[in-house]
Amino acid sequence: MVRRPLGGPVLLTLNKQRWSELRAVQAEVNGRVGYRTDLDLYGMPEFWTIADRQGDCEDYALAKRAALLALGWPFEVLRLAVCQTERGEAHAVLTVDTDKGVYVLDNRYAGVEPYPALRYTWIKRQASGGPGWVLV
Repeated sequence: MVRRPLGGPVLLTLNKQRWSELRAVQAEVNGRVGYRTDLDLYGMPEFWTIADRQGDCEDYALAKRAALLALGWPFEVLRLAVCQTERGEAHAVLTVDTDKGVYVLDNRYAGVEPYPALRYTWIKRQASGGPGWVLV
């Protein structure tokens, strides 16, 4: 079930089943995919694709979004985000908008993390309900 608060983004009702699916997708993709840079894999500095066996951060994020979509999750709550890590490195993750807050699926962490808990500098996130990006 999803709902849209007045003037806000679409939010997924995060029940036990959805929380279990979220954790399972995080573990499955992080366990299946090995980290390799786009330069190593494709000979270019940036190439966004759904990771199968190897990929970098945005490829993990795209694979997680694809897995959640296949489970019937609404596209509107699955938003890619771009940030800088604590060391100033560019990074991408998948965020999930829920009635319990925004959660992050990140290849750097084993668990599903609450958005405010990560010490990243957030740059932009996909707009909810439409194409494009919004500054964070």
